[in-house]
Amino acid sequence: MTSRTPADGPSEIRLGTTLSDAGRVTVRPTVRAAGPTQGRLGTLCDALSVALEFPVVPHAVNSYTDLLAGLHWGDIHFAWLPPMIAVRAIARGSAVALAAPIRSGSAWYWTALFSNETSPLRDVSQLAGARVAWVDPMSSAGYLVIRASLRAAELDPAELFVSETFYGTHDAVVAAVREGRADVGATYAHFDDAGRIRNAGWGKTPVNVIKCAGPIPSDVLAASVHLPEDVAREITEALTGDGHSVVRRAATELLEATGFVAVKGEHLAHLEELVQFLELPPSSR
Repeated sequence: MTSRTPADGPSEIRLGTTLSDAGRVTVRPTVRAAGPTQGRLGTLCDALSVALEFPVVPHAVNSYTDLLAGLHWGDIHFAWLPPMIAVRAIARGSAVALAAPIRSGSAWYWTALFSNETSPLRDVSQLAGARVAWVDPMSSAGYLVIRASLRAAELDPAELFVSETFYGTHDAVVAAVREGRADVGATYAHFDDAGRIRNAGWGKTPVNVIKCAGPIPSDVLAASVHLPEDVAREITEALTGDGHSVVRRAATELLEATGFVAVKGEHLAHLEELVQFLELPPSSR
């Protein structure tokens, strides 16, 4: 790899992410903490600096709005984003996808709208007047994607469902449907190579699968369009290739993953089609 000079691009590469208050003050990478921490972010930046032979520095912000703005203007060169936030940035022309973390044996999952096995609700044509259980307004599998998919099919959830309730977790959504407090619910599903659901949020509970949408990446490491393409390729290679075990180890600890796969444009094509139907909360736009 040839060394770079500031004339070739930025004098340093800024890796952006959001951190909780606890994550911001946890600076030792070996300290166990829920979610990403400043310490683990710094460790990944140090490893990437060695791999790229170019300084990579952490850039923690308070919100996804700040991350999107930073990517758009080139103040942040690449960032860790939830899938639909990433797709929104890509659709706007602000970013390109680099890699996705592997979790539960896959970098991809689907969203599924389901009912109890004994329920008469088995098709989208029967959903009028149903009570729906969602996870939370920022959950890709538990709200955003399946709702956008319904709207893309010219079904307005606000008119379709008689009530909509957020339960906070996938387990709580499944419990609400199982116990009859909701008629249908949304959760995640993983498919095998034969197109069969191998595991899902409902576990072993018998259900009717009414509608699926996807695939959805676990998360996305996305680069600003202002980052030179050769640097973006080297970051992707450092995360997904065989020659940078220190980088991959630091990244898997930060993102709580078991590995990474490169993401290409066709992987996100379906989600990009749904972007216009997304209903993101104002704070994340």
